Amino acid sequence: MEAYFAKNYFYILNEGVIILATIVGLLHFKKYKQANTRYFIYFLVYVMIIELLGYYPKFAYVDDRITFIGKFVKDTILERNFLWYIIFWLLGSSIFLSFYFYRIIYNPIFKKIIKYSIVIFLMFSILYSLINYKVYYDDDLKLIWVFGGLQNILCCVLYFVEVLLSDRIIRFYRTFEFYVAAVFFVWLLIRVPITFYQMYFNTADWNFIFLRRDIILFSNVLMYLTFIFAFIFCKPDNEAFV
Repeated sequence: MEAYFAKNYFYILNEGVIILATIVGLLHFKKYKQANTRYFIYFLVYVMIIELLGYYPKFAYVDDRITFIGKFVKDTILERNFLWYIIFWLLGSSIFLSFYFYRIIYNPIFKKIIKYSIVIFLMFSILYSLINYKVYYDDDLKLIWVFGGLQNILCCVLYFVEVLLSDRIIRFYRTFEFYVAAVFFVWLLIRVPITFYQMYFNTADWNFIFLRRDIILFSNVLMYLTFIFAFIFCKPDNEAFV
């Protein structure tokens, strides 16, 4: 058991904390069902499904024999899960966060910035993908990762600015939205810079592989534990009810 955990601790802790946060969110759904937080609970369910299904390459071969999944994805762009995560995680999370912050931000100028910036980001991602489709074979997706990260950071910053300029600053520490923005902002500051070092993610540099894995695990555990804390201890924001 100890040997299995030592070998697979990243997957156990990473997926375990995602599932735990989703379960806690669902258990508190009644508490937030009239607030925008309900959309975040839906998002966590989505993330859990995407994360679990994203392991499909591991089931392409069982006991050195190709499976149905392996036959379906063999020698295709889906053989590795780069395209899966770029569509359903990066693009999906950027669309959701833009939608979420659009709902909880009241400043009309900030709302327009979010609306137009996400449209520009999606248009860029689609155009870049069509022109450089081969990047999905080698995970060379720095531009999309960086622009997606900047889009999410923009949403967080606009929220912080609005809170600072309004009376919401008085109760910010009691709202679920603040903890989402704060921990996502920290998570993005950790994850986006790693993208620039993706070229070192190969078996020629195992030290970087282990370091990158542990940094990602730390940032993910921190983020989802913060969500759990916020679900339990925060109260629905009356102004965020829809």
